Amino acid sequence: MYSDRALVIGAGFAGLLAARVLSESYGDVVLVERDQITTDTASNIPASKCAVHSTTGYRPGIPQAHHPHALLARGAEVLETLFPRLGAELEDAGAVRADLGSDVISRVPAGWAPRDHLGLSVLSTTRVTIERIIRRRVLKLPNVSLVDGVTIDGLMHDRGTVTGIQGRRDGEPYTDYADLVVDASGRNSKLVSWLAEHGVHCPAPMIVNGHLACTSRLYEVNHDLKLDWKTASEITHPPTTKRGGAVSSVDGGLWFVTLFGAGGDVAPTDEDGFLAYAATLECQDIAEIIKTATPAGQIHKAANLRSRWNRFHKVPNWPRGLLALGDSVVSLNPVYGHGMTLAALNAAELRHLLQEHDLAKEPLTFQHAVAKTSRIPWTSATTTDLGWSTRKLPLRTRLRQWYGKRLFEVMPGNRQVYRSYVRVSQMVDHPAALFRPAVLLRVLFRALFRLVSGRRPRAKQR
Repeated sequence: MYSDRALVIGAGFAGLLAARVLSESYGDVVLVERDQITTDTASNIPASKCAVHSTTGYRPGIPQAHHPHALLARGAEVLETLFPRLGAELEDAGAVRADLGSDVISRVPAGWAPRDHLGLSVLSTTRVTIERIIRRRVLKLPNVSLVDGVTIDGLMHDRGTVTGIQGRRDGEPYTDYADLVVDASGRNSKLVSWLAEHGVHCPAPMIVNGHLACTSRLYEVNHDLKLDWKTASEITHPPTTKRGGAVSSVDGGLWFVTLFGAGGDVAPTDEDGFLAYAATLECQDIAEIIKTATPAGQIHKAANLRSRWNRFHKVPNWPRGLLALGDSVVSLNPVYGHGMTLAALNAAELRHLLQEHDLAKEPLTFQHAVAKTSRIPWTSATTTDLGWSTRKLPLRTRLRQWYGKRLFEVMPGNRQVYRSYVRVSQMVDHPAALFRPAVLLRVLFRALFRLVSGRRPRAKQR
């Protein structure tokens, strides 16, 4: 057995952040990854070459990398504390910074949201690029190493304590021991079954299936199109707005186009069908890009998107020496873009708690913190997804849905309401900001107007 040693299962986004944090408290941190990883420790790749790296470097463990990944403003803030000047490094590698007001056009069911400078920006990049740059940073740490090509079959366990992992590598048995094992293996984690093998049984996960689908493709930027935005989006919204789409400038010379479908609608993966679906949207810029830009990759589809919460914080005999974070605990419908930010918040909480706790001996302290951090994004994602459900929902959920629908009706004509919504959706402000008098009164006034007049608000033009 080793002392002062931590193992992280999974070298994806959440695993890399966990390793970065653990490197401050453990003498030896090992990332154990199923996929083969091509280690990139070279200097920054010029923006002119980013398009090549954005269409290669995909691996089986992150199939969702073929679709856009949003790093919310709150997530970017946390990452900057873990990796100083990460934002500047991403921009040097071609990431596109966009102000969420002036650089974005956004279509909600009631019309186009206002456009003015919000002073709140995000970086648009591909999952491959951000993971590559963070991996390079993490593996430069002297006490962090990577072992790839490992298929983990289970945990080693001794009298209520996880002592390591066992599996196979290159067809040979593989074992490794540690004082702390962290599961960051993502939404396909097998941790629940691994624990059951040792008599540790978890409550059934909470699952909300939004029955959403997204179909995506990368395109080379067509500079002949004179567009006045960096990101454009059109959202789906239950129960009637079943189609949506988004396009963002990423990695210097690419557009990431995604078409959304809900309530049974799914964008086709053939060329003609993909374009025809986009042509049904109000945001015609998306169809124009598909018609005129050069594809930089294949069309990829992800369907039946759902959210799942493994309630590890409610396991009374949770073993010592084991933590779980990221998608292995809470995997949210990726359409809403919470995943990377939630993983960053988990890492920040891990860093904070390690300053005062021996989490190998007090693991539930961390699992409770993960649960607390997850509640707001979970409620946000699942409240929307439950709008497509045909069963009767709890009163609290129906009230949230009612208020959300009225909020979207007010948004196109009110800059203050839209500003509040953006800050909450970026997890910068607490959702309570949407119930401040300046917002609440406008929402209730619009609802009263609709009730008295019997008219729906007319969609605002772009």
